[in-house]
Amino acid sequence: MFLAAWWFAPTEDRLAAFVPRVSTMLPAAGVILLFLLLNIEIADFYAIGPAIAFRFGVTLAQDLTYTIGWLVFGLLLLTSGIYLHNRLGRIAAVALIAITACKAFLYDMGSLGGLYRVGSLVGLAISLSLVALALQKFVLHSPQDPA
Repeated sequence: MFLAAWWFAPTEDRLAAFVPRVSTMLPAAGVILLFLLLNIEIADFYAIGPAIAFRFGVTLAQDLTYTIGWLVFGLLLLTSGIYLHNRLGRIAAVALIAITACKAFLYDMGSLGGLYRVGSLVGLAISLSLVALALQKFVLHSPQDPA
């Protein structure tokens, strides 16, 4: 889908006057497809038998794998959104990172105890700090005035 978007970009690929260009919709579809593939691969890894099922709360390892996978996916999406100067990609990345942080704080932390909880909080704090620094440095920077 990313290759097709690059290929269609120099052409007039609008299907109708009220529909966005296909080359602008294909990258979004590619990101959604990659996110679904990530979740299917995690569910397949923890599947018992030939059928896969999306189950939360069965094992702590599966829940934490989803959280870590979503966080890494969000960080990669944020990095690509910053690099490609794509505002909607950055918004989607920040939304995914916020949802993942809420899942980690409200759902996953209840299952952890002792040093595991402390380590998880430290890791989440470091990753959220890196997101804040990246947004501040590359997105929210003020243009410098020539003196």
